[in-house]
Amino acid sequence: MSHLTAYRDWLFRLSSFALAGLLLYLALRGVALQQIWKELKTAQYGLLLPLVGLTLLTLLLRAWRWQLLLNALSNPRHPCRVRISLLQAFAALMIGYMVNYAAPRLGEVARAAVLRQRTGLRLSSALGTVAGERLLDVATLLLALFSVGILLLDRWGIIYRLFIAPTFDQWRIALLLSVSIGVSLLILRHFWQRYRQTRWAWRLKTFLEAFTQGLLTLKRTGRPGALLLSTLVMWACYIPMAYLPLVMLHLAEPYQLTLWDAWVLVVLGAVGVALPVPGGLGSYHYITVQTLVHVFGVPQGPAVTYAVLSHGAQMLLYTAIGFICLLIQGTGWQTAAELEALPNPTQTPSETH
Repeated sequence: MSHLTAYRDWLFRLSSFALAGLLLYLALRGVALQQIWKELKTAQYGLLLPLVGLTLLTLLLRAWRWQLLLNALSNPRHPCRVRISLLQAFAALMIGYMVNYAAPRLGEVARAAVLRQRTGLRLSSALGTVAGERLLDVATLLLALFSVGILLLDRWGIIYRLFIAPTFDQWRIALLLSVSIGVSLLILRHFWQRYRQTRWAWRLKTFLEAFTQGLLTLKRTGRPGALLLSTLVMWACYIPMAYLPLVMLHLAEPYQLTLWDAWVLVVLGAVGVALPVPGGLGSYHYITVQTLVHVFGVPQGPAVTYAVLSHGAQMLLYTAIGFICLLIQGTGWQTAAELEALPNPTQTPSETH
């Protein structure tokens, strides 16, 4: 079973990189690398400082929001409860982001694993808080997509042709995927009924219970205002983060691009990053280039340069900070399975985080 799981994981990663490569090719085709390099050389790099500052602010806000959820795992009546510091949450978050550029979605497990190793929190509970944080972002993204639909109401035909119609054209794939999921659930139900008394079934049940406890921290923080404020400020910072590269590349004024247009790029780019590719590689570039070219009338060359600059700068910053945090951590992290098997020094028989 372990060999099958490893084979499946490698197949998923190879498929992710293949999809990223295909989308990156579609985004960059027809544009010479010399043109991108020429436009990058004429950029106003003095604006990098405020761009980096805004990026660090959003990362600190995300780490603070995650810290609120993590600390809600601890039982306030227990005198030896774990308290996660902002620095611990930030370091684990950045290591997870760094891992995501090499293996899509593994970064979420990595940041929970790092925190488990450093603090003793259960891996499954920490993963539950990660899922809770992602739910906040999904809800925000849905509202943001609604706002973008209103902003682009007069250009809805273009949006439909670029992003929605191709999805409906793949209805056969969607049907096949739905059938596959249904069959997989039936198979899982069969094995669960047959082996639910075994040790691995008990471990799965324990994991799901701890994961649920982590997910419920959204309700148990007691600070909904702080969760809402951190989310809103973080997403608000994304607007100038998307607008500054437009100014750096001399695109804002000639094509009359505003902060509202930057918001459109933020939201549609977030959809690209959400796809199962390493760090949004390819998917972000494709969606961003298509939006700039067909919605805002920017030529393909400058649009590609914008996508390369905005994504590349973020990737370099995230990777550098993640690597520094990994060095500070010392020995790094163990595998998720090993971490989950370790005894929890902060947990009593009657308490789960």
